[in-house]
Amino acid sequence: MNISFIEDSCESLNNISGSICPNKYEDNIKNFMELIKPEIGEKILLIGDISSYGKYLKKRGADVTILEETKDYSKSAIVKNVNCNIVDGSLEFMPFKDDYFSKAIFLNHFNSFQDENRVFKEINRVLMNKGKIIIEESNPNKLQTKCKIITNKILGYTCKFYKPQELLNFFSSNGFIGRFEEVNNDKFIYIGSKVS
Repeated sequence: MNISFIEDSCESLNNISGSICPNKYEDNIKNFMELIKPEIGEKILLIGDISSYGKYLKKRGADVTILEETKDYSKSAIVKNVNCNIVDGSLEFMPFKDDYFSKAIFLNHFNSFQDENRVFKEINRVLMNKGKIIIEESNPNKLQTKCKIITNKILGYTCKFYKPQELLNFFSSNGFIGRFEEVNNDKFIYIGSKVS
């Protein structure tokens, strides 16, 4: 494996200045854009709590697709992300061509599905070689997140909640190289590149 490729793939983590998820108390769009560094014509997949981030990527010339399972169209990404491709669909069965996206971004949504192995296969399928996956999630090691996990299990949710090291190991064993960094004491960001 080329060492410079590994360093380049994870270089963005050195520039993390805080959370990249939408937050009404902080201006995280600046952090998001500095980390993502969209390029003209680049195909980017957004999933999760994306607020109006799609339109910012679109203004920079990226080709943005937002995947969501819409139950309430008043809360849909359609409302905040004009001129973006909004696809109503499932992570387990993504309606996209193989090797289509250069980046897949999950914001507060990676621990939100029932069949993580099926989702991983789909991510691997739609992400092009040397494509990046960026994930920001609550850290399950924190007390507040542990309480949320217990509550969700009581309510019948069976999804896996990955700790940062588990996520790193999961992707590493499936053809990705990457790193994670804790941010704001209760979240982490993982950036990985597909290498096989």
